[in-house]
Amino acid sequence: MNNRRSCFRLFPLLALLPLLALCQCSLSGVTCWDSGADRPGRGCGALEYLVCRVTAAMKEGTPLAGDLSVTYPFDGSLFPAEMASPTVTWRDGDGRSSCWLLSVQFGGGRKPLYVFTDVMSWTPDRKTWENIKAHSKDAPAWLTVCALSNGDPGTVIAACGVTFGTSVDPVGDTVFFRQIPLPFSVASRSFEKTRWRLGDIASYEKPATVMTGQRVCASCHAFSADGRWMSMEYNLGGDNGAQFIAEIRPDMVLGKEEFFSWSDYPRGGLLPPTRGLFGRMSPSGRYAAASVNEISFATVMDDLDYCQLFFPTYGVIAVYDRERGTIRLLPGASDYSLVQANPAWSPDERSVVFCRAKTRNEVHRDLRNVTTVVEKRSIHELNALYPMRFDLYQVPFNGGEGGVAEPLEGASENGMSNYFARYSPDGKWIVFTKSPTGIMLQPDSALWIIPAAGGKARRMTCNRGSFNSWHSWSSNGRWLLFSSKANGPYTEIFLTHVDEEGNDTPPVILTRFNEEGYAANVPEFAPVAPGGIRSIRVPGS
Repeated sequence: MNNRRSCFRLFPLLALLPLLALCQCSLSGVTCWDSGADRPGRGCGALEYLVCRVTAAMKEGTPLAGDLSVTYPFDGSLFPAEMASPTVTWRDGDGRSSCWLLSVQFGGGRKPLYVFTDVMSWTPDRKTWENIKAHSKDAPAWLTVCALSNGDPGTVIAACGVTFGTSVDPVGDTVFFRQIPLPFSVASRSFEKTRWRLGDIASYEKPATVMTGQRVCASCHAFSADGRWMSMEYNLGGDNGAQFIAEIRPDMVLGKEEFFSWSDYPRGGLLPPTRGLFGRMSPSGRYAAASVNEISFATVMDDLDYCQLFFPTYGVIAVYDRERGTIRLLPGASDYSLVQANPAWSPDERSVVFCRAKTRNEVHRDLRNVTTVVEKRSIHELNALYPMRFDLYQVPFNGGEGGVAEPLEGASENGMSNYFARYSPDGKWIVFTKSPTGIMLQPDSALWIIPAAGGKARRMTCNRGSFNSWHSWSSNGRWLLFSSKANGPYTEIFLTHVDEEGNDTPPVILTRFNEEGYAANVPEFAPVAPGGIRSIRVPGS
């Protein structure tokens, strides 16, 4: 895939402008004609009359002046073969156009597809989209948008385009994610409005809501590699340290026997009760790891864009063994003079990667009563007041015996904050988040990829304008989910393809996963069939 930005390829339209002037009067709304179909579709009318005379593939021409750009798909993006149709959008700032002519040109001698529209968006129907995907697997397709003059329909004001393709690699997993209202101060007062959904990227319907109406906080979650087990931090009976590990079934009714509590780990001295920060189940489903004896600093702002500053300032990593029912510290990640958080498991469970920093307990007035501070300052002002930088470390697991933690080369001691590490399913790569400071909701956060043993880190192509974080690998290791605020304060879910060499493409947006007034966040790939989870209920919560 050629990721180079291309102005456009302009098909031989200029010679047909007089025809367009004659035909346009009969065109309105959206009219689509696939010139490569065996039979022209009905209703093409004037568009068919026009484009049937285009006999050659689009040819590269001289860009026409004008303020026109394709805003989606992104140039060079790669779609999964099973993905439902996207919505093509563009921006036309000239003001002289109220109609546009689109073409999709394919390689291999396949004839183009043409669309006439008087709105600045186009969503292909299922049949059209399946044809587009089928003919863009071997070579990228060219999407060209031409702006036509209001005063003179026979005049092309501007033309611009992008390339995109379809991957031969399927996704294979569903997507489990959360929708919450913003800002955080609103969400924290109305947990019952939070929706947990299981989405199928192939579906033309909104993802099914599998859990809602809960009056308590639920957050970090994971799935075992075989799709048998699911875990989630869930405030059960007022216990902030509660977490469940439950066998996946269509209708899950969770009892107390499926929960354990990080609060059972002994607190010491002036430390607050343990809540098990960033709890993460292991790939086999046997273990879970989290920060215990944890202290965190948090501020809340009534700001839609960035409504919270949060980071742990104290804590050690402990491991829960589900078979033995025990919680014990992980040697190598248990230095009480440091803060250790955000553990992640290697696919073979031989290693744990986590973030580490010097403690910052000077920001707390009373360690026995850690409270959330309400602030009127911006996230940028607060970052300057409370800088916090983490490095990534890797420690052997050894069945819980641990070992010596080593800094991960390329993701430590770089003058930045490094966190949210995730191993690829083959154990070859680690994708992590990097930002100037902090650990969550950072405007300048970006995704980076590095060999799992450490080495040179590369900024990923998929990053969008603002806040790129909370990522998850597909079971086959070819796709990566992540969250971004690229298009506004409400987080959206994006998907990028990653090849065997760790190279990724500009992402695609999971548009149907969005809901007005809600942020879609904390996405996880789930090796669960569509409908494999219909409901999750915790009686009494």
